Amino acid sequence: MSKSRKSMRTLSFVSLGCAKNLVDSERMLGLLAQDGYAPVPEVSGSDVVVVNTCGFIESARQESLGVIREMLELKRRGQVKAVVVAGCLAERKQEELLKEVPEVD
Repeated sequence: MSKSRKSMRTLSFVSLGCAKNLVDSERMLGLLAQDGYAPVPEVSGSDVVVVNTCGFIESARQESLGVIREMLELKRRGQVKAVVVAGCLAERKQEELLKEVPEVD
């Protein structure tokens, strides 16, 4: 028996950077949907927001940090439950990122 949509956790993505990130986001979304997450188009109101970051050039890093901070503000307001960070910035600068935004899940 499948879970009803109400009992499923909802999930939204913000994909930044190159086309590869968009493909990676779609792959993650597919895997998480198989695990019982219901994809939703709007960030506000979703249980989990995944920010797929870019970190190759400074302007992309700054954009990624700005979006992460926006999502964390939604979390502080209770509009999302968790903010997960993936992608190049998270992989290449994990320690720095955790110091800068320790509230990520």
